[in-house]
Amino acid sequence: MTFFSYAGAVWWRVATALFCLTLGCGLAQPFVRRRRATRKDLPPISAIIPIKLLDPGFETAQTSMFVQDYPAYQVLIGAAEQESPALDAARRIAAAHPGVSSRLLRSAGTATVNPKLNNLATPLARSRYDFVFTKDSNITLDPGTMAAFVQNFTRGVGLVVGVPVAVRARNFAGWIEAFSINGHARVLLAASALGLGFGVGKAMLFRRSDLASAGGIEAISVPLSEDTALSMALARQGLKTVFSHGTIAQETGARSFAQIYERQLRWSVIRRKNERFTFPLEPLASPLPAAFAGAFAAPLVSCPAWLGFLLTLLSWFCAETGFALCKGWEVSWWSPLAFLGREILALVAWLRAFTTHDVVWAEDRIDARRGVRAAPREAVQRQEVGERRDSG
Repeated sequence: MTFFSYAGAVWWRVATALFCLTLGCGLAQPFVRRRRATRKDLPPISAIIPIKLLDPGFETAQTSMFVQDYPAYQVLIGAAEQESPALDAARRIAAAHPGVSSRLLRSAGTATVNPKLNNLATPLARSRYDFVFTKDSNITLDPGTMAAFVQNFTRGVGLVVGVPVAVRARNFAGWIEAFSINGHARVLLAASALGLGFGVGKAMLFRRSDLASAGGIEAISVPLSEDTALSMALARQGLKTVFSHGTIAQETGARSFAQIYERQLRWSVIRRKNERFTFPLEPLASPLPAAFAGAFAAPLVSCPAWLGFLLTLLSWFCAETGFALCKGWEVSWWSPLAFLGREILALVAWLRAFTTHDVVWAEDRIDARRGVRAAPREAVQRQEVGERRDSG
C-alpha cells in the first residue's frame, strides 16, 4: 500500500497544480488577451451560419448575428435542405432585419465527411468579403463580439476563435452538458492566457485569401474536425491561432442523456485522433481520478481514505463554482449532481474513444478514422443478409 499511497500523492499533487493553474490563468485571460487585441480598423466581413436543426435557443442565437455593432457585414446562411423548420425560422429572422444584407444558400455538397463544412462550402465561395466570420447555429453573440474578434486579428494571426460558455440549460442532462462545456472553457481560457491557441469551431474569424494560400477548403476536408484542420493549415503558412478576449454563449436548453453522451464521445474521438500525446493524459485534469488518488494518499497524512476522496471532490467543486461565479457564468441547484455526472460521462466517453471511430454528428453516423460516412446499421444488416443469400 505504501507504493500506491505515494503514487496517489504524486497524481493528486500534479492534478491539483494543473487545476490551480487553470483557475488563475482563466481569471487573468480577459486582461492578458485584451492587451494583445490592438487592431484598430474594422474591415467588412462576410458572416456565415451553417444550420440544420432547430436547436434550443435557435432564434435568439441567429438574431444575435443580425444586431452586431459593426459597420459593414453581410450574413450568409447555408443549409443542405431546401425546406426545414430551421430554415423557416432563419427566413423570419432575416426578414425582421432588412437593414442587414443577407442570403440563404443551399449548400448540399458531400465532398467532406464534416456536415458543417459541407454547409459552409457554398456560402464561403459566394462570400463578398475577404474576412469571413463563422458561427454555429447554437451560438449567441454579444453585440460587440465580431468587433472584438477583429481587434484580435493582429499581425501574424490567421485565425481568431471564441471560447464557448454554456447558457440556459433547461434540465438535468442540460446542466451536465453545461458543466462539461464550462469546464473545457476554463482550460481554453488558461491556454489563451499562456499564449496558446487551438482551433475551436463554435465561432471563427479568418481570411479567405489565407485559406486559399493554405490549399482551400480541400486542405481541411479530410479530418472530422474542420477547426483543428484550419488552424493547422494556417500554421503551415506561418499564421497563428488566438482566442478572443470575450467568450461566446452556447445555447444549451433541454438535452437527453443520449445526446450529451454522443456529443462527448464525438469530441473525445476527435481529440484522440488529433492529440495523440495529450489525450491519454486527460484524466490528470479530472477531479474524479484526483479524488481516488487523494483516497490512496490520505493515509500518508493519517486521514481515512474516504475523507481524502470527499475533500478532494468537494474542494474541486467549490473552486469550480467560485470560478464560474467570478466569471458570471450560470450556476444552479443542479450543479453538484451535474458536476458528478460530468465526471462519470467524461471518463466513460474517454475510455470508449479508444475502442471506436463511429460518432454521431447532426443525426448522421460518421466513421472518424476512414473519413467517410458510416453506413446506417439497418443498411449494413440488409447488405449482410444479401451477401449470405448470394453466397448460398
